[in-house]
Amino acid sequence: MTESTYWGRNAVSRRTLLRGSAVSVVGLAGAALIGCGGGSSNQATPASTASVGTPTAVASNKTAKKGGTLRIAGQLTGDVPGLDYDRVGGSAMGSIANITGVKLTQWDERPDSPGPVENVIPDFAESWETPDQGITWNFKLKKGVKNSDGLEVKASDVIWSLDRGNKIKSPAGNLENNLRDLFTDRKPNATAIDDYTLQLKLNKPDADFLALMGSHWWTIEHKDTITKKGTDLGKTAPGYGDIIGVDQIRGAGPYYPSEYVPASGFKLKRNPNFYDANLAYLDGIDHPLILDPAAAAAALQAEQLDAFGPLTQFSTQQGLELQKSDKLQVDWQPCMVWNPWIFDMTQAPFNDVRVRTAVAKAVDRESWIKNLYSGRGRNATMVLPWLTYWSLEPGKMGADGDNSFKFDPAESKKLLTAAGTEKLTFPLQTSNIGAYTVTYPFADLMKSMLANVGVTQETKIVEYASHLRNTDAAKKGVYQSFIVRPDVQSYAFAQVGGGGALVGASMDSWGALKKSDKDYQSFLEVMDKQRVLQDRNARRELVYDMQKRMAKNVWNFYWPAPDSPMVSNKKVHNFRPPPGWNWNIMKYVWKD
Repeated sequence: MTESTYWGRNAVSRRTLLRGSAVSVVGLAGAALIGCGGGSSNQATPASTASVGTPTAVASNKTAKKGGTLRIAGQLTGDVPGLDYDRVGGSAMGSIANITGVKLTQWDERPDSPGPVENVIPDFAESWETPDQGITWNFKLKKGVKNSDGLEVKASDVIWSLDRGNKIKSPAGNLENNLRDLFTDRKPNATAIDDYTLQLKLNKPDADFLALMGSHWWTIEHKDTITKKGTDLGKTAPGYGDIIGVDQIRGAGPYYPSEYVPASGFKLKRNPNFYDANLAYLDGIDHPLILDPAAAAAALQAEQLDAFGPLTQFSTQQGLELQKSDKLQVDWQPCMVWNPWIFDMTQAPFNDVRVRTAVAKAVDRESWIKNLYSGRGRNATMVLPWLTYWSLEPGKMGADGDNSFKFDPAESKKLLTAAGTEKLTFPLQTSNIGAYTVTYPFADLMKSMLANVGVTQETKIVEYASHLRNTDAAKKGVYQSFIVRPDVQSYAFAQVGGGGALVGASMDSWGALKKSDKDYQSFLEVMDKQRVLQDRNARRELVYDMQKRMAKNVWNFYWPAPDSPMVSNKKVHNFRPPPGWNWNIMKYVWKD
């Protein structure tokens, strides 16, 4: 079968694919594909296929210097619905909170870091220990950590901040939703031994605990800054206040917001009291709300903007074009979010591994990456951060990876015949909001590839709320979901362990495997073991084993993901944003 089968006039039009695959900015609800580059054009010069592993940084061999203001857009996908971080959640104010507050740990985002999630380093905590293999954690806190108002942050402020999240948001705060074992009856299991010693206890070990202590799901604030500057609007419990102005966002991080204009953007200044005298380098950061990538590209070319990304990003083609400029530099990062297909494995036809394998083998992944992404794409069995740091390349899976990744249309047809599904027709349920509409071209390409092995895909677009509530349109077919969570590694297994939580109560696809599939039972045992394993290297090997099992059984399906171009002016150094929301990297960025 030739590539022209997919790109010719009688199949899916390349022009249609490219027109639809550019990143669409639709506000925070549409962040599911924001973070992925789109397609490319016939005129693009193919780049070498990106390898799975630690992305290459835009590094600098110059000595960093302080001063200047960085003009950056693309870290916010739209105007924020509110300034209270605990109320609106990580995806809205997370970027601001990550550089205005401190946390117990921080992801290792130093310019020479091997990867932000795989390694955590001290932030407010100077050191830590666990005497009982991950149940009790004792943190020794830095002394003299102050916000820009000169107020010192202490152990009691950590506990107050942990408690505030659940007081603000019901039924659970952002952090409790992601680390339930730190809380009992909605109260954090936290004790201030003294001003600079904090003890946290988990109900059971969690291998992601230290990463979560540096995640975007929370930040440490000073009680007086919030409660004494603002007016309690009655939305929160007494004593916890409401953040209604930027002057209340003073969390002892490297920067603090000095100005916010709705629908216009933020301005931030360096915290003169930041605990690390050598950081941050910039005097300030201006973040205008430039939501159109084309407008951002023009601003970069005109040197009216210094950097763009990572939440709103350029398409692959825009990145390749901007890379030609002698003023700009491009750092290619993996896609932040993928849209998985969830097979209805509760019943025929997709409860038969032969049918799932036939669908996977019909996908010409090499042609997809070469033609649609100009070589800037990759394959994997799990979403980020695995793709960047802990993803096992399909080529290293051996025979286990063949079912999911080896293009073999002849074998696909044989499997369909053996399963009695030569004339297979199945529904694909997707939705009508931006998080999904940007994926329509990819679904159309899948439809074309499947048609070549005699399979008919019937795409059904439903209203978003209905798509989340029920999966009736996906019965006996495929439900298109999306996963975005760059910090917590175990989230890659949410669709495995929860099933119904991700897919919908009416189609607990993974749950259907628990009773009948022995390989799945052993898979769950490995999953449970790795989730509490403190040895990172040993844990990674278990994760590799899980990925092989997932690929062999085709329990999930991801189409190839495009890489994302991070673009900045060549006067900017250390702009290496990981594919996520943790904006803490900005304290390492500097300008000539």
